[in-house]
Amino acid sequence: MLFMTKYILHGGNTFEKNNDNNNFFREMTLGLEGRIRILLNYFSRQESEIDKLAKQDEQRLLRYSKNKDLEFQVAEIEIFEKQLRWADIMYMRGGSTELLMKKLRKVKNIERLFEGKVIAGSSAGAYALSKYYYANDSKMLGKGLGILNIKCYCHCKPEDTKVIRKFMAYKEELPLILLPNYKMQIIHK
Repeated sequence: MLFMTKYILHGGNTFEKNNDNNNFFREMTLGLEGRIRILLNYFSRQESEIDKLAKQDEQRLLRYSKNKDLEFQVAEIEIFEKQLRWADIMYMRGGSTELLMKKLRKVKNIERLFEGKVIAGSSAGAYALSKYYYANDSKMLGKGLGILNIKCYCHCKPEDTKVIRKFMAYKEELPLILLPNYKMQIIHK
């Protein structure tokens, strides 16, 4: 299938219907053939939201994958490593970065489990993959898993220059990925 890991970082608000979000959902399955196994990760959300979100995401992925043969599972922390080995794609929807990080930090060798897959993260999902991120709700700078050696700022706006300057000066010098709502950046590693 894939040799390099394809990371797709998204600026947030995937629930809105627009061309940028449609392209994000299309990008996940681009270049993949045959049966494609997708792991939907809602560790950033409350249990009560998961069924509704999974239905939304399954519908959008099916629609924008151009009728590819997709199989879905919803991530469960108890069997997460097994599910990652099964999956071709993992999509982490936005929500609480703190909730997401709490669960992902329990997984040993997570980067190795991502190898050769498509890993898509929107907002909190993008933050989890980054070395450092700007937490929009708390207005604090946080530390992600560091899988991508970047600083990431989702939901950013052109007028956020003060935050951007502060973030650029934070800790070490790393590439800064600015992701306004609906926009994405692809990184191959």
